[in-house]
Amino acid sequence: MSDSNTNTNPEQGVLPGADAVERRFKSKRALVLRAIIHLTLDTLKWMLGATWRAEGIEHIESIEGPFIIAANHSSHADTHVILRVLPHERGSRTAVAAAYDYFGTTTKPSLKRSWVQLASAAGWHAFGFDRNEQSIRSLRTASRLIRNGWNLLLYPEGTRSRSGRVASFKPGVAVIARLSRCPVVPACVVGGRNLLPQGKLFPRGADVRVRFGAPMTPHPDQSPEDFTAQIEQAVRELLEQDTPPGTGTSARPDHPLTGSMN
Repeated sequence: MSDSNTNTNPEQGVLPGADAVERRFKSKRALVLRAIIHLTLDTLKWMLGATWRAEGIEHIESIEGPFIIAANHSSHADTHVILRVLPHERGSRTAVAAAYDYFGTTTKPSLKRSWVQLASAAGWHAFGFDRNEQSIRSLRTASRLIRNGWNLLLYPEGTRSRSGRVASFKPGVAVIARLSRCPVVPACVVGGRNLLPQGKLFPRGADVRVRFGAPMTPHPDQSPEDFTAQIEQAVRELLEQDTPPGTGTSARPDHPLTGSMN
């Protein structure tokens, strides 16, 4: 697969490859900032009385080697909570595919964007993923990170859900799983919107749970679309464990959401 995507957006920079992403993760500045970010957030969690816990963590612990976590996404708090409930040795080696239009580079200098990139890379090992202009290069970068020993967290809906309902999954997760030959762990976050509601900058006390499902691998002759639908159904079933009868999440939304990977 070639990574020679044509970038037709003149304001968008070229996506860094896996080696450049790893160098950013491991830079001294990122390591110092990571410690500051996590100390601050841990203190804030204690002050607010917020809690988060994992269910089904045995599914993570049973995996040897890298894996992909495919989760629903309705709050900016989701990423931090998922990474923090993972065993340390797994969470510290998990990279996060983030929306390139928000976390990526552009040809126009922006102090705010540069700060967001550094903070997200330092605090959560996030890297820009573009599913539009440079989608092939993004897929190759994600697959290379996995081959280099990183786990991958991504949100196949393509963006945060404004309503809390799960949108249709994009097939990128299945393509990466096929390229990297690693299992996909379906996951759901329950309570993330209570911890950090849409449009709010400051979190509040809330109980958040992350539920992991059994690892999944595509059949040799299974199409990316079919495997993606299988992953989506697994995530919906995890969410339905918290849904009162008659208000299930399995029905598709009237207006599926679109966007980049975060």
